[in-house]
Amino acid sequence: MRKGAIDGLTAKQKLTMFHGSAVSASEALAMQDEDITFDLMVRHAIRPVNMIAAGIRGTTLKRFKVLEASQLRRLDFDALHLVDPEWCADASAAYGAANIISAFLVSANDAVALSGSEAVKILNISVETLLEACAGSPIEAVSVIQQSTDPNPLQGVQARVLLDTGIRSQQLKQLGYGLVSLQSMINLTAEHVRKLGFV
Repeated sequence: MRKGAIDGLTAKQKLTMFHGSAVSASEALAMQDEDITFDLMVRHAIRPVNMIAAGIRGTTLKRFKVLEASQLRRLDFDALHLVDPEWCADASAAYGAANIISAFLVSANDAVALSGSEAVKILNISVETLLEACAGSPIEAVSVIQQSTDPNPLQGVQARVLLDTGIRSQQLKQLGYGLVSLQSMINLTAEHVRKLGFV
């Protein structure tokens, strides 16, 4: 049987899921799938590493009353879990890409974790969206640009978004971006150019 199949969790999956928690092995084995709920997992601090080891992904968690992508965060899943393409694709299928992005792309560190990964393609995350999460975080923004697999990561990015990250001309030059190469950005004005430190 496939891990997490609709027929129900296997004994091994239950033992793996509840390993190290206050739920005893005998209690875990006696549980029916309908006994496993979001509240139970929060109450017993069931860890993501256990769920992943048990092959439990988003579609299975949804059956366990984890109905919103934001609840995955309450279970201590984070952006790094989305780097696993299978886990990411399953979470997207269960909750929708927009909801996963809203729940998991909330900080500059999240943007760094996701940039350059398969999650960007699976969830259709633009470089601009990643940079928006890096407002006031130039070091992380530089990392997002460096890791991007796009041939020209700044193409189509709103100039104000880049400016909001705190990146300036020195960092852009180190990344290989001169004033000419920024022309592919959207709504780049003379004021933006000045604030970026090119003049």
